Amino acid sequence: MFRTSTIAVAPVTPLVHTNTSNNALRALALYVSLRLPVLLTSTPSSGKALLLSHLASTLYPDVRNQLVTINLADTSLDGRSLLGSYVQSARSPGTFEWKEGVLVRAMRTGRWVILQDVDKGSNEVLGTLKPLVESLGMGKWIGGRAKLTIPSRGEVVASESFAIFATRSLSISGHDIFPPPTFFSSHKFHEVIIPTHTQEELHIIIVTSFPKLLGPAAWGIIVLWGVIKAVRSTSTDRDIGLRDLRRYCSRLEALLPASYSSLGADPLYSQVDHVGVLVSVFPNPTLREEMFLHARDIFFGAGSLTTVSRTRTAAITPIVAEHLGLTQEKCDWLLGQYVPEVVNETDSNGRTTGLRLGPIVLPARTRKSDITLPPTRPFVIHRPAATLMSRIGTCISMCEPVLLTGETGTGKTSVVTHLASLLHRPLISVNLSQQTESSDLLGSFKPIDARVPGSELQLQFLDLFRSTFSQKKNVKFEESTWKAVKEGKWKRATGLWKESIRLAKDRIRSKLSEDTNRYVWFCVLGRQRLTLPRGDSTEVPESGTPRKRRRTEESHFHESEKSWSSFEQEVLQFEAQYIAKSGKFAFGFVEGPLIRALKSGDWYVTHPIRDPEEADRV
Repeated sequence: MFRTSTIAVAPVTPLVHTNTSNNALRALALYVSLRLPVLLTSTPSSGKALLLSHLASTLYPDVRNQLVTINLADTSLDGRSLLGSYVQSARSPGTFEWKEGVLVRAMRTGRWVILQDVDKGSNEVLGTLKPLVESLGMGKWIGGRAKLTIPSRGEVVASESFAIFATRSLSISGHDIFPPPTFFSSHKFHEVIIPTHTQEELHIIIVTSFPKLLGPAAWGIIVLWGVIKAVRSTSTDRDIGLRDLRRYCSRLEALLPASYSSLGADPLYSQVDHVGVLVSVFPNPTLREEMFLHARDIFFGAGSLTTVSRTRTAAITPIVAEHLGLTQEKCDWLLGQYVPEVVNETDSNGRTTGLRLGPIVLPARTRKSDITLPPTRPFVIHRPAATLMSRIGTCISMCEPVLLTGETGTGKTSVVTHLASLLHRPLISVNLSQQTESSDLLGSFKPIDARVPGSELQLQFLDLFRSTFSQKKNVKFEESTWKAVKEGKWKRATGLWKESIRLAKDRIRSKLSEDTNRYVWFCVLGRQRLTLPRGDSTEVPESGTPRKRRRTEESHFHESEKSWSSFEQEVLQFEAQYIAKSGKFAFGFVEGPLIRALKSGDWYVTHPIRDPEEADRV
């Protein structure tokens, strides 16, 4: 296999090379070079997606989003989502056009498709994928590409760089072997088994990814993680895996001060098997108390609603306390009486700048207005509320998703709402049910009334118009555009928008031309007044515009011109949909609440999640 680029670019994926990962990469590279379908089998969070991402970034360094992941555990997934279907045309209302599915688009563009949790997929979806997998079998011609026949659309031949992978995660104990795959058409895949990492490999991963934990600290954390993992779990408990180890190490890395320096590698700790390592490495008792609270959040802080789960939690707590050198009384105080501080930090003007939750400080979003809105409902910060706010704040600072579990009416949503109001963060709340599909969260094609996109264009127009022209001198013009939008006179509204676009572009171009001419005139004038030995001036005279200021103004004008051009394209598309065809409704893609939250950086809360299938949809 050869790279598609002649420029050597280092992969951006944080893969740590060990014997296990190198052997898996060799097997993957062999099957990819032969264009064979591959099945990756391992325990959960063993790095299957990371290996594929590293291999893809190495072979295709210039391609963004080379991997396309399809979660087959999603019960709402069907063949139309993979192959495509006829949808209402967004350009020509009243007509239908073919929209290719995610699998067909990946075949045409040469992407790598990852079928996540293939053993949980339905037979309908696996039957749709079977002809594609068969076309990549050992019986194909040398250099043969993947093929797939779509009913009424003909045959689709994949690009040369297309590849298909499948993953499955199984929990095994000790030295047990993975059972063979039994899902539909599993015999068509070539399996690559990724074994569990040894302690030496885990040490290499930790010291490479987290430099502050170099030396005996890494060994102590590995031993603690191994003992906790060995505690017997029930069917309702979540298995502790490598992902939890990395999360704990990342929290400790952030907890240690910037001036902290590790003790370095010590050969005496290379095969450590006792519990006093972390106490000797971290002698500060306050730091070890924080480490205990982080271990609670990651290893045993969830799932203690049943008697069996509480028994497991009670077994893990003394293990962590023993490794961190904490007494039973101290652990009981941390778990039952410790109250983290909750301080609302403000500036000199009384505006909220952040929220301190124990050792964590969350910055507040800056507002355009200085007016501080009162909270919608009173909120009492008692010990359970302060503890929950501190735990949620830690997850937010580490960019970790949060799952709140509790009885109805215990204040789960109220705590999140109060945190969002204190930090000026918009909160998007979505109610889930058995009928909720992934399109309800991501978005789908829906009939759109002209008032919805028309009002959005009007708001976008006002922002651009006020940044280019004087608002006081054009009050009547703005009122006329608002009147046309409110009355639904879209032909007049688009005419006003187009006229504003023309005037704005002319104004920006004249400003750029005027600024350029003024700069040239001042330079010539400066050459007449000053003696320049080399005939080249590095600074503009005082009578002219400073060069730095001129570059800033030019960049501002160019950005404004791009914004107006983008707005013009949206106006033309709106005109084609709602005016040219004289239709009241048109179909278009409406973004779901999850996509809107991702783009705007808002907080997103879904409730209630009653079963694992709803969690898979999220």
